[in-house]
Amino acid sequence: MKKGINQWSFPQDMPVLEVLQRASKYRFQGVELCPDEDGIFPIKTNSEELKRIGNLASDLGIEICSLATGLLWKYNLASNDPSKREKAKDVIKYLIEMAAQLGASSVLVIPGYVNVPWDPSSEIVHYQDALERVWESLGAMIPYAQSANVVLGIENVWNKFLLSPLEFAYFVDHFNSPFVKAHFDTGNVLVFGYPEQWIEILGKRIVKVHIKDFKLNVGNINGFCLPLEGDVSWPSVMKCLRNVGYDGYLIAEFIPPYRFHTEALLANISFNLDCIIGMV
Repeated sequence: MKKGINQWSFPQDMPVLEVLQRASKYRFQGVELCPDEDGIFPIKTNSEELKRIGNLASDLGIEICSLATGLLWKYNLASNDPSKREKAKDVIKYLIEMAAQLGASSVLVIPGYVNVPWDPSSEIVHYQDALERVWESLGAMIPYAQSANVVLGIENVWNKFLLSPLEFAYFVDHFNSPFVKAHFDTGNVLVFGYPEQWIEILGKRIVKVHIKDFKLNVGNINGFCLPLEGDVSWPSVMKCLRNVGYDGYLIAEFIPPYRFHTEALLANISFNLDCIIGMV
């Protein structure tokens, strides 16, 4: 398996080119970049800049392994507001276009939400409506993904939606397309399930894996932590990943940079991932 890291583990104001250099220094084989509406890496980054990023990644021997964005929390793919659903689809189209230019094989897609647990002001969507809207919206995205040869990786998140591995597998299978798969997150399921069971059930549907840990005694969004620091059973996770034939990226994600020494965090993540990958 290959070692990856998400851009959110770097300072928010760090240019993408520097992110790649730091990732290379600490022996990551891939980086998951996270475009936003504006800032240092906007989702409408021009082709010339994307080419610069791709060229540097190639020179460093690093792969842009996937793209993710927080914009699909802002623009709910299952929203009661049709204009927000359309905006969410536009975001996915931009991600696909950027991924194609950067050579990323997949983009992470948050499949809408019924509600956001940590945001009391977020809208509440009826579960059945959410399912039907997301099926329709993502179905419309498949031709774009297929044309660009980019997989839509649906992530299991805290969205009060797609709450079991059986339901998640059924959701992916509904599309009957090799361009819709699962971007599985180990830490996100721990509060209500077992990541190793999800892996066994999702199996070949998994296109990428987010690696993060979670402390059950905290029990809320502050419980996410470095791999090996929480309650994920990493030997069980690694055994199950190998049993289902997964040999792709393990991407450390949702681990914010240390306050005073960013590189210390990168060194710790890199070492911990080495330990996890080495488990038998």
